[in-house]
Amino acid sequence: MNKKVVIIPIFCEAHMVKYQIPNIIDTIEPDYIIYNEGMFPTGPENTTNVNEEFLREYTIDSKRGFDFEELQEIIYEAQREYKDTNIILNKMNYPDNMVYAPDCYVTACSNFKDVGIEIEEGDYIFPFEGDVFHHEDSKEEIQGYLKQLKPNTGFKSIWVDFVENQFYAFKSTLKPFLKKEWDIQQGRSRRIGIKFGDWDWYKYVINNFMTQQYPMLYPTDLITYHYAWWRPGKYKDLRYKQLNRSSEYWTQFQVGLDNIRENKYLDIDVRPSMEKNSTYRYIRFFDIDHPSHVKDHPCYDKELTEDQRDMILKNKLVFEQ
Repeated sequence: MNKKVVIIPIFCEAHMVKYQIPNIIDTIEPDYIIYNEGMFPTGPENTTNVNEEFLREYTIDSKRGFDFEELQEIIYEAQREYKDTNIILNKMNYPDNMVYAPDCYVTACSNFKDVGIEIEEGDYIFPFEGDVFHHEDSKEEIQGYLKQLKPNTGFKSIWVDFVENQFYAFKSTLKPFLKKEWDIQQGRSRRIGIKFGDWDWYKYVINNFMTQQYPMLYPTDLITYHYAWWRPGKYKDLRYKQLNRSSEYWTQFQVGLDNIRENKYLDIDVRPSMEKNSTYRYIRFFDIDHPSHVKDHPCYDKELTEDQRDMILKNKLVFEQ
């Protein structure tokens, strides 16, 4: 029988992993979940200034994240609870000269032999990240897509970036939902399931880690909930340092994040230096049911009343800095 293997490179994501494991099990029913924990030498977008201060603040040994001990406990508890799934935590060590983030991602999504797994033609591989989820109601949808795949094919999803809480997302990722002239292809996507055929094709797909463009994969209506900006406390500080933009940029961005918590505005300006008509400038209120697994996360706010929802939807004026 073909194996289902979820493989995930992570760094400092224990706060999400504890919720992601049961979500993966409930939606994919994998045989294996592999977490390759370790810092990309220059960060997730090739921009991190990995100096002594960064290593001291955010790692325990210049490679493992500051939350690695907590992560070990989470994995241990999951291994005890989900005995039908082999859950593996692997210490990932990237060469210091591997400075291109897609190379790191491909490496950490291909090292199956390092953890004793032999990938064979017909196996299903899910190369994820530590902050992606799917709604539990999508289980049958996902399984249906898998049944249609042949070796060296795969499917992708609609990718929505949620910011700060469950009510707002980057407007640029909401294009498939906003206007009729914006179709799914104009939104962003995530690679989800791949039926393995050979290593060249598999690596060709996952090498699109930065561009997130996957023309070789079948489009679907599946929604991937990407919680890249659910970052409480020190995790948010790390995110700012990893992306390494100007202090002015992050000051303006944080003003926007602070206004999310008011739950008053349809659109909020987080990148005021961009052109006003750019969807990348704003986050937008997006009322959708979220996976039950994330509802205990510290970034998940209490539900809105109907009056609050109506007020936000009627407030067509953009809040700008």
